Amino acid sequence: MALWKQLLAAALVVIVAFAGWALIAPQTLPTAVSDIAARAGLPVAQEVAVAPGRGGPPGGGRGGGGGRGGPGGAERVVTAQVSEVSSVRRVQSVGTAEAQRSVTLFSPTAGLVVEVLFETGAYVERDQPLMRLDDREEQIAVERAEIRLQQLRDQLDRFERLSQTQAVSVVQVEEARANVASAAAELRGVELDLERRTLRAPFSGHMGLAQISEGDRVTATTPVANIDDRGTILVRYSIPERFAGRTLPGSRATATTVSFGSRVFEGVVAEIDSRIDPQTRTLTVRAAIDNADDILRPGMAFLVETVFDGEIYNAVPLLSLQWDRNGSFVWQVVDGRARRTDVEIVERGSETALVSGALTTADRVVLEGVQRLRDGSEVTVAERDEVDPSRS
Repeated sequence: MALWKQLLAAALVVIVAFAGWALIAPQTLPTAVSDIAARAGLPVAQEVAVAPGRGGPPGGGRGGGGGRGGPGGAERVVTAQVSEVSSVRRVQSVGTAEAQRSVTLFSPTAGLVVEVLFETGAYVERDQPLMRLDDREEQIAVERAEIRLQQLRDQLDRFERLSQTQAVSVVQVEEARANVASAAAELRGVELDLERRTLRAPFSGHMGLAQISEGDRVTATTPVANIDDRGTILVRYSIPERFAGRTLPGSRATATTVSFGSRVFEGVVAEIDSRIDPQTRTLTVRAAIDNADDILRPGMAFLVETVFDGEIYNAVPLLSLQWDRNGSFVWQVVDGRARRTDVEIVERGSETALVSGALTTADRVVLEGVQRLRDGSEVTVAERDEVDPSRS
C-alpha cells in the first residue's frame, strides 16, 4: 500500500477514537478525579443540593453552631453564691524580736567568785543559784549575831522572872527587851549580807554567755550574764500614723523571718506606745508571738504584717465581674432570668473581689456564659462542664 494511504488510515483511526472519548468523558471524569484524590489522601468535594430561595446548607442560617444552649432558647450559665467577707488592710513593717523579759545580771556585791553554777544556753528556774562569792566572813558574822541574840533572850527571861518579885525594875525589863530586838535586827542584817554572796535567777529563762569565771574578783557593776524569758517573743516595729487610731491590743499580726524562709508566725498586738514619734510620724507597737517550741531568738529581724479588720462587704468571684462604659456590674439570676446589677469594687483579691451594691448572700451571680446575656433574658443554670467554653 502506498505511504499516503497508510497515513490516511491512521488519521481516521485517531479521529474515531477521539469522538468516542468525547462522548464518555463527561460521565467518567468526576469518578476518575475522585479516585485520584482518594489515592492521594485529599478531601473530596461533594455536591450539595440547595433548597429554593436559600443560600446556605440545610438546617438554617446558624450553620453547624446550633441554637441556644438551653431549652426553649434559654442560655446555659454557671453561677456562684455571693458571700460576705470583712475587708482588711495590711500594713507591713520591719521589726526586731525581743524576749518577753530580758535582763543583764550583775554581781550583788563585791567579792571573789568561788563557783559558777550555770552553763551558757541552759534553762534555769526562778531563784536558782547562778554564782557564789567567798562568804566565810559573812558566815562568821551570822554565828556571832546568833550567839549574842541568844544571850540577850536568856537575860530577858531572867529579868521577867525577877520582875515578879520586884528584884528588878520595870525599866530594866524594858531595856532587856530592846536589846533583844536590836540583836535580832543585827542578825537579819548579817544574814542579808550572807545571802548577797549568792547570785540567783530573778525569773525562769535561758542563760546567755557567762562573762565571769571562778577566781574573778567582781564588784556590783560587773556584768555576769544575760537571762532571757523567750517563751513569748515580742517583735517591736512601727506603723504609720494614719493607722494609729485603728491599732488596738489583740489586733492580728503575722511575721516572717529569713531564718525560716516562708514560714508564717501568727501573733497579736500586745503593747502599744503612748505617743507618736514626732520625727518619724510612726507609732511603736510590740506583737507577741508564741515561742513554746523555742526556735525564735531575741534580736531576729522580722517582716511584720498587721491586719486591720474593716467593714463587711459582699464577695463575688473575679470571673463574674463585667465592665462597660457605665462601670462595673454582675449578672444575677433571678427567677430564671438574667438581671444586671451595678457594683463598685472595694477590694480585689487573687480570686474574689469585695463589692458594694444591691447584692445579698442569697443571690447568685453568673460566672460563665455571660457574652449572650441581656437584661431579662432567660437562663438555665448548668454545671461548669456543661457550658461550651467558647461561649463564655
